Amino acid sequence: MRVDAVIIGGGVTGLGIARDLAQRGLRVALFERRDIASGTTGRSHGLLHSGARYVVRDPVSASECAKENRVLRRIAPNVIEETGGMFVAVEEDDLDYERKFLEGCKKASVRVEELSVRESRKIEPYLNPSAYTVFLVDDAVVDPFRLAIANFLAAKEHNAEIYTYEPVRLIVHEGTVVGVETVNTKQKIYSDVVINATGPWADFICRQAGLEIGVKPNKGTLVVMGKRVVNTVLNRLRPPSDGDIIVPHQTTMILGTTSTYIKDPDEVMPTIEEVNLILRECGKMLPCLRELRVIRAFSGARPLLEGTSGREAGRTFTVVDHEKQGVEGLVTVTGGKLTTYRLMAERTSDLVCRKLGVRATCRTSKEELPKIPVRTCKERYEASLLEAKWEKEVVCECELVTRREVEESFKVLGAKTLEDIKRRTRAGMGECQGQFCAYKVADIMVELGTSFHDALRSLNEFLRNQWKTEQILEGTQRAQLEFFKAMYKLVGGLE
Repeated sequence: MRVDAVIIGGGVTGLGIARDLAQRGLRVALFERRDIASGTTGRSHGLLHSGARYVVRDPVSASECAKENRVLRRIAPNVIEETGGMFVAVEEDDLDYERKFLEGCKKASVRVEELSVRESRKIEPYLNPSAYTVFLVDDAVVDPFRLAIANFLAAKEHNAEIYTYEPVRLIVHEGTVVGVETVNTKQKIYSDVVINATGPWADFICRQAGLEIGVKPNKGTLVVMGKRVVNTVLNRLRPPSDGDIIVPHQTTMILGTTSTYIKDPDEVMPTIEEVNLILRECGKMLPCLRELRVIRAFSGARPLLEGTSGREAGRTFTVVDHEKQGVEGLVTVTGGKLTTYRLMAERTSDLVCRKLGVRATCRTSKEELPKIPVRTCKERYEASLLEAKWEKEVVCECELVTRREVEESFKVLGAKTLEDIKRRTRAGMGECQGQFCAYKVADIMVELGTSFHDALRSLNEFLRNQWKTEQILEGTQRAQLEFFKAMYKLVGGLE
């Protein structure tokens, strides 16, 4: 098999590159070792940055975020919730940072507007009444899974080939990367260029060609609350630090985050200490958090490039042509943010096209991404009660996911496992964390042609992943999880 470009990595950046290059007429094949958006993309808080968070320490990244924020609102309205954002100063925060923040916003062209605490509490009644400064910014919330799927569909529309659960290794011949070989089937795919879009795993790929670019995987932990009590993104008005963002996300709220350098981006698990830190710090903006239920915590790995600590490292990105290091045929893109994925893809695609002598230009900032045949939570709740209750079989009652949406995930969106379906539909992301719907989804998988053995294995893997949160749950929440485990193990006969 031969193509113009091979992409390694099925996160939103890799999929964005596949879309961009395929639109320019290149033959593209993308390989992802697991499911799309199963790595860094799917382990974020889904904040569409206004840029305000980085205006003091990283103005370049702030400016990139501000510009791409406007682009994504235009090309991907169906995966974005227009929440707006607030930067909130509480009693212990440094007054001098407010001045630096306003100066930085002006320099980076980030829109900001001051709001009285009284007016801000009309918008968000649960906001800490002792807050003394509030600024409005253009933050929004993007569903990272739907954004990845939209790019997946767009790339496929332009004949890109996308392979999931297909790990690959570089083929290097006389100092040139000439393609990849699949680990499982040993199939060789030759190409003019291989693009390494694996984020925090970038050096794992580069080492196969005797290279290293110095990516530092950085762990960030996030906490998911069972109830959504704010409709605006809340940020602390202070230098970026642990536990300073609250993101309303579909039916839940995601609180974050932390920053710790790690050796292996595959080994990321939240700790009870991180969860308590996030709850304590975010509670200074939203005191009612202590009365709400934690339903999950998870960690992801960021690809940071420089700096002595995770908070000081820049959030901009880099595109590396390894020809300069003596290895032809390999390009790496890493760093950046979810918000800047499209720009990262454009810059990478520009470099690849220059190398291959392709003169076509980027169109991704102008053409809208395709709509997804799975509804958002807002669309589900806006549907009539009659439609939701009688005309369609509801599989996940927490998120109102219907049977048809599960089927579409399999038939159209490339889902193969229960975890894949969760990423595409949110079945299993609500308050019960899949305990009441997982077996229903597994049953539908069998009806659609999955073998009973594979469906059972998928159910086991799904439940084991959901039960990993046991260590961060306490009291009645821990007891409820133990009940569900007993129910599936004793009654269902699962491992």
